[in-house]
Amino acid sequence: MNTPSGKFNRTDFGHEVYDRWYLEHARYNFEVGEFIEKHIPFYEKALQLSKNDNILEAGCGIGSYSRAFARRGYDVIGMDLSPNFLSEAKTITQRENLEIEFVLGDYNEMSFKERFSVIFFEGSFFYKSKQGLVSLLTRIYKALMPNGRLYFEHPNQSKIINRFPMANLSEIEKDVFVLQTGEYDEDDNGSRNTWLKIDLKTQKHYKCDFFLKYLSPDKIKKCLEEAGFRDFHFYKKRRIEDFEPENDNGFSLVAKK
Repeated sequence: MNTPSGKFNRTDFGHEVYDRWYLEHARYNFEVGEFIEKHIPFYEKALQLSKNDNILEAGCGIGSYSRAFARRGYDVIGMDLSPNFLSEAKTITQRENLEIEFVLGDYNEMSFKERFSVIFFEGSFFYKSKQGLVSLLTRIYKALMPNGRLYFEHPNQSKIINRFPMANLSEIEKDVFVLQTGEYDEDDNGSRNTWLKIDLKTQKHYKCDFFLKYLSPDKIKKCLEEAGFRDFHFYKKRRIEDFEPENDNGFSLVAKK
C-alpha cells in the first residue's frame, strides 16, 4: 500500500462513514443470535427480571439484545447515538413483528427521571474519566425507579493491558483499507485507539480517535457509591459466579437503587 496523500477527514461514532464500515465489516460486534440467547437466562436471574419490568438498553446498536428481551415479553426501549444503527434496528425489528421503541440519544447525557426499572448495557459501557463515570452513574441512578437495577459488563483492568499494543489492517474493497491501532496508556489507565480509512482511489481519507478508560473494580465500587448505589454485586462475565479479580478477564455487574 502506498502512503496516502492528502489530509484525513474527521469521523466518529454516529457518522455515516464510520457507521457504514461498522455495519458492513464489524457487525460481529453486535453479537450473533445464538450468543445472545445463550446468556439471556443469566440476565434474567442476575437482574431478577419480571414481566412488569421496563428495560432501557443503552447503546443498543442495531437492537440485538432489545429484540431478545422483547421476544420474551419484556417492555424494552433501545437508545443509541447513531441514527444509522437505529435505522437498521427499526428495519430488523419490523421484519420480526416486534414492538420496541428506539430513541436517538447519548446515554452520557441521560436526563430521564425515575422512568426505568432496568438499565442494561452489553458491550456498550464506555467512559473517558473517573469523573465521567460518576456523572454517568449518577444520571443512571436518577433514571431508575426505586429498586431499579443497572447492568453492565466491564474488562478487568489488570488483564486488559495484555491486549495491547494492537494493529489490524484490512482491505475492505480494492484499494480501500482500514487500519485500526491501539496502545495502552498506563498513566491514564486506558486505551488510546485510532481508526483510519484510507481510500487510494478517491484520496478521501478518514480518521477516528477515541480513548477508553478502564478503572479497577475497587475504583468502580467507589464511583457507584458516589453516585448513590449501595447494593451491587460483581459476577464473572455473564455467569452466576463471583468475580475473581486475580483470574477473570472481565466481570458483569448488577447494581440496585
